Amino acid sequence: MLRKTTMMLVGALPLVAVALGSAQQAPAPLVPANPPPGCTATPAELAANKKVAIAFFQTTGDARVALADPSYIQHNPAFVKGAREAKMSDFDYFKSRFGGAARQGGGGGGGARQGGAAAGPQPPPGNAVEVVTAECDIVTIVHKASRQDPTAPAGTFYEVFTFDSFRVRNGRLVEHWDGAVINPPAAAPAGGRGN
Repeated sequence: MLRKTTMMLVGALPLVAVALGSAQQAPAPLVPANPPPGCTATPAELAANKKVAIAFFQTTGDARVALADPSYIQHNPAFVKGAREAKMSDFDYFKSRFGGAARQGGGGGGGARQGGAAAGPQPPPGNAVEVVTAECDIVTIVHKASRQDPTAPAGTFYEVFTFDSFRVRNGRLVEHWDGAVINPPAAAPAGGRGN
């Protein structure tokens, strides 16, 4: 009987190994990266947080600055670098970039959106709020835009999607993330300046 049981166990080992192997390859459950302890946002609070984040893209100047809390933390590397070089807090740099009458017509949220008029064919208009999601105090907005295909003739555009995520607390923006990068300086024109 012992020999028969041992053979049955040995014969079952490949099946156990296959079962364990497939269990190890199963994707991990999705868990928020940094959920605040005890996150209990109600649907009304989530809707209010979305409105604050969306308002960032619908306002300019001092109205936009009023959306941010003085404790504001920035994770856009170009803005972080600018603030450090100017020896300013993230909030003060935010105010310098977006506040005042001089800023009423400009200053996008993240580094990925286009701005200003350019010569030549223009892309179709983008959508500042293609997708908006909220969980706890984080609101993520996915933007749809068009970019010139650098490998195709002028006027050939492709869709691109970028994002901005904001932490919203007590009706104010307190933290921001996006997919922006620090771009290299523009190349000097061929031939340089006159001698």
